[in-house]
Parts: sequence; C-alpha cells; structure tokens
Amino acid sequence: MLGTASSRGSRKVELFDNLFQSINQTFGNKDNLSFHEWVTRSSLILDGKPFTFERHEYLMVPYQDDHPHIVEMKAAQMGLTSKAMLKTIFCLQFKRYRGVLYLFPSRSDVLDFSKGRISPLIEENEDIGKMVRDTDSAGIKAIGNGFLYLRGMKSRVGLKSVPADFIIFDELDEAPQNAVDMALERMAHSEYKEVLKLSNPTLPDYGIDKAFQETDQRYWLLRCEKCGEHTCLEDSFPDCLLEIDGRVIRACSKCKAELNPALGEWVAKKPLITDKRGYHYSQLFSQFVSPAEILHQYRTTTNLRDFFNLKIGVAYVEAENRLSIQEVLSLCGSDGIVQSDPGPCFMGVDQGKDLHVVIAKKHPQTAGKIIHLGVYIDWEELDRLMKNFNVIRCVVDALPETRNARAFAERHKGKVFLNFYREFFKGDYKWDEANMTVVCNRTESLDASHNEIMTGQIALPKECEIVGEFAKHLHNVAKKLEEDEETGNKRYVYVKLGADHFRHAFNYESMARRSCPNFLFPDFT
Repeated sequence: MLGTASSRGSRKVELFDNLFQSINQTFGNKDNLSFHEWVTRSSLILDGKPFTFERHEYLMVPYQDDHPHIVEMKAAQMGLTSKAMLKTIFCLQFKRYRGVLYLFPSRSDVLDFSKGRISPLIEENEDIGKMVRDTDSAGIKAIGNGFLYLRGMKSRVGLKSVPADFIIFDELDEAPQNAVDMALERMAHSEYKEVLKLSNPTLPDYGIDKAFQETDQRYWLLRCEKCGEHTCLEDSFPDCLLEIDGRVIRACSKCKAELNPALGEWVAKKPLITDKRGYHYSQLFSQFVSPAEILHQYRTTTNLRDFFNLKIGVAYVEAENRLSIQEVLSLCGSDGIVQSDPGPCFMGVDQGKDLHVVIAKKHPQTAGKIIHLGVYIDWEELDRLMKNFNVIRCVVDALPETRNARAFAERHKGKVFLNFYREFFKGDYKWDEANMTVVCNRTESLDASHNEIMTGQIALPKECEIVGEFAKHLHNVAKKLEEDEETGNKRYVYVKLGADHFRHAFNYESMARRSCPNFLFPDFT
C-alpha cells in the first residue's frame, strides 16, 4: 500500500534521521579528509556491493574534483545521483557547511529520492541504520554543523528563506528554468557558494545543455592501447561502434582497434574557461551497457529523442519542433523593410524591456508577407505605426505592462486586442471586442505560426541585421513534451531557449492576420 503523502513524508523523515544520526556517530570529525578519501575509506555499500571505482573508472576524477561550480550532463544510470547524495553528506559533516539545498523538479521527486536512494543506503549500511532521532520538520534534516533542505523547484515558497552554502540541481531540465536564479540567491550571504547541476539533457541550448556550454566541457577520451590515439565516442557516434566477427566494439578513430572504456582521461574542449567545470557522461563508455545494445537501439528505435537524451547523453530536438535560422532566412525576398504601406496591414507586439513589432499584410501567393520589423521604446511610437501602415488588427502582449497595453488599445478601439495565453484553453481564439482582449491556447497558436514558417507560407524582407535577429528569435523556441506529475498526462509546450521577442510578436501578427474575415480580402481567397 502506497499510503498518503503525509505518511510518505513521515517515512522520509525517519529515513533521513536514520542516515544523518548514524553518520554523525560513525564517522566523527574528520576535517582533513577529502570527499574522495571519505568515500573510499568508509566501507560504504551501494546497490548491494562495496563502494568501488572498478567499472566506474570515469568517476574517479569527478570524485576528486573540488571545483565550486560543476555541471554534469549525463546519460541515464551513470552513478551521478549517488555521488551527489554522498557529496551532500560529506559537505555537511566535514566541510562545516551550514546549509545544503538539494533541489528536485517537484515535491513528489523528493519522496521518490527518499524511498529509492536513502532507504536502500540505510538498509545496506548497518552503521547508518542504527540510530533514529526526532526532527521538527519533514523538509529540514540536521547533520554535522548544518542542515539539508530538500525542496521541489515548482514551489516558489519552498525556495524562499533557505540559506545555503551548496546547491544541487538534480534533473535540472525537468524543473522550471526561471526558478534557478531564485535558488542561487539563497547563497548570497555564503562564503562558499558551491553549485552542482546534473541532469539528462533534453533540448539543445536549454537547461543542462545550456549550462554545460558555459563550462570547460570535459569529455572522457579513450586511449587506444595499440596506437595511442584518443577517441571521443560522443563526437564519432555511430561510427565509433564497429561490427567485427559478430561483435560490436568501441573502435579507435584512427586504427579501428578495440578500445577499453576503463582506459580514459578527462579532456576539456574549452580549457580557457576556468570558472565553471563541466563533465559529460555517456553510456557509450559505460561498462554496464554493451555497444551492441546501443547500436541495435539506434537502428531500431522509433524515439530518437529519448535515445540521444538517455543513452548518448546529448540534447536532441526533432527538426519539425525547432525552426533553424537558415530555414527562416530561406524565406527572404528582394524587398527591403518599409516604413509605411497603404495596407490593410496586421501588427503583432511583444512587450518586455522594449517593444518588438512585426507588421505584415496578406499576399496572393503566400499566407502573409512581413514588411516591417522594429524595436521601439515608447508605446506612443506604436500609434504612428498604426497610422502609417493602416493597421486594421493588432494583437499585443497583455503582460507585464497591462495598463500601457490597455491604454494603447483604448486609443485604437476595435483594432487592438490584448492577448492572454492560456495553457489549457480549448477551441478557437476568443475575441472580446468589449474588453479589447483575445484568449488563446499558447501551444496551439504557436503551432499555427510555426507551421506557416515550416511550410514556406510567409515571405520575409531581404536579409539584413534585424531580419537576422528575427530569425534567431524564431530559432530560440522549441517544442518539448512534458508530463504532468499529478495526472501523468503528457502535453507539448514551447520553451524559451534564448531571446524570443520577435517569435511572439510574429505569433501575435499571425493571430491577427489569420482571424481577419476573408470577405475583406476577396483577391486573396
């Protein structure tokens, strides 16, 4: 019987109390020990076996690494969560950290971590399971001189008022990315400020992949015993896996001899970056996953996204779910950006620090032709655009400056609508002329404008600096499959990978253009 969330929480308290009290009594004060020395001297049992680096040789250097900011982009089942768990214990017991904040995507992940990781550790280590002590909070555990805070990142409340010297982001890609900066503020008063980010990657330029790109990017290069060449399996996949005499081997990139995954060294691709350390882990060099299994799955899978994310440990997005810059620029014509047009035209405005504007008109050969792109500061400048382009319908982002957006709509009543994205809204766009608003499903509306670019239905001005920026903004959004933690339901959402203001301005323009009655444009029907 699974029990209630309350009973699971009580069990979690008991498990952590077992662990931390026992560690305090078993290991005592060993201030001079390094993390690597502690785990090798403590006779730990993990997964039913004595802790060892045998068949995990790639982990020796990471266990010795005391860099204050480490990013680990990983395939599944590479031993990194166990390392993070042990590092948490070590820092509180021996490094005199006052607080460690261990973050998961959600609260349910906290419970899973307690049941799946902590409980077996206690059961397998007799000394760790001996003592139990009371605690006054399910989310705060005392060990050594400090506290461990277990939190889900989907709760803003859980991230507030928690001081930390060390923050661990576990499965970063599944967590809300806007919570990362808030969490890092918990270390504002710390003299240590240690950060560990670990996750399976999902999309390129997102989450752990984006964080890894900011590091020195270390890869496990295998040394060939025959010719001495070093091979990065990730860079040469699938050519690094060769079928020879009925076997599949990891092959040297130079002489094609079989490589031993235990004989490697970590080499940085960007050694000049020193403030952030990055490690990449792939099942290509795991001694628990055969090369034959990986090659077979690569050839037969119907889900390349999960294969590359979880097996190879690299970010991946299907071509249809992210627009490439070149794909957008291929729609450029020979006409330049204009400053006025008799119209009728349609306008989309995304607001932020500045106002990003896209203006287009219907076109007999395409769904629409973009004739103006601009970045403006004042809302009053939009009044001039409405007049100069004879804009008959404009959709503007309702947030964050709703007051300014509404005042603009009041000045152009019947033509300007404030857009509110709704994730679970169903049906056609809901236009409300009385309140000057439009409501739409965010994913469905972005799908529609995405498809206009994918199918070449939009004509762009000739290539120039601002058109290049427009293309980058469209490239900086990708479609990602997410699962609701409570219901298990899956749905696609568009996530931000970088500056995306023109992407939403174009979406608003597309909404305005596509919703305009066809009888107003008899030549285009």
